[in-house]
Amino acid sequence: MGKGFATICQDIIGWDLKSIFEKSCSDVGIKVSLRAVVNDSVAVLLSQLQVDVRRTKIGLIVGTGVNASVIVPTSILDEERLARCNPREVERSTDCILNTELSLFGGGILPRTRWDEEIDAENEIPGFQPFEMMCSGRYMPEIARRIVKDRVFKGRLVPRGLEQMYGLDAQTMSAVEGELDVAFARQQLLAKHSSKDKEVRAPVTLADVRLMQSIFSAVSCRAAAIIAAALVALTVSVLPPVTPGASEEVVVAVNGAVMEKYAGFRGRVQEFVGLLGRRWNRRLVLASVADGPLLGAAVAAACNSEDQ
Repeated sequence: MGKGFATICQDIIGWDLKSIFEKSCSDVGIKVSLRAVVNDSVAVLLSQLQVDVRRTKIGLIVGTGVNASVIVPTSILDEERLARCNPREVERSTDCILNTELSLFGGGILPRTRWDEEIDAENEIPGFQPFEMMCSGRYMPEIARRIVKDRVFKGRLVPRGLEQMYGLDAQTMSAVEGELDVAFARQQLLAKHSSKDKEVRAPVTLADVRLMQSIFSAVSCRAAAIIAAALVALTVSVLPPVTPGASEEVVVAVNGAVMEKYAGFRGRVQEFVGLLGRRWNRRLVLASVADGPLLGAAVAAACNSEDQ
């Protein structure tokens, strides 16, 4: 709700989402019974649990936004959370899925550049979602765009569209970064950001594109490393410790446009979690879950079915 929808949060505080959804459908003549409300990180975890219930512990989404859910012992929940749960479910459950809202963490901890600070200051809700601002599909291209404007063009007129906030998108950033043929990478960039008027702009050289590729790579690598660090931190902080001398394999169910489509991104995250996880004798394995958010929502509804 921090991405351009700041007022919606205030408008529906205290409302019951089930009632809102069912009434809205009823108003257009559709009868719907809402059985469950889950976010995409919970849904992708539920989906992968149907495949590998023993090893799967975390669900991760890296798309326009970032979030993660993790299986934790019910005993770690505080009294306020437990009070909102069905007492019978609490009694018979040793574990539960916890939605971490990972995007909200990192303030005052993660080292930031001046470009990170600029984006935060100009955001709809400054200070909101500091983690997400460094590694999601909405913000990675904007960080890269600002660096390119300052470091590549240095006062020259930038390619059309790159002068605007959020003028660069993750798809173009990925296409340029991942292309080995620099000349073709230049074509990829100019296909989206060429000048279409009579305004004279300095040509984009191959040297410009090479520098842009380095910048894009630095931004996306940093994002992958931050996400990997968060995944390892989750396993260390909330999962039971590994027996000394033993090792544990943890499956992370992943989905989202950046994780699935950005050139080399998932491989980088896997490499970083491999390096970081060794210290705690944990091997984290990223498992891509196609249609995970959809299938997971169906699983949640089935679990809450009156017919079970």
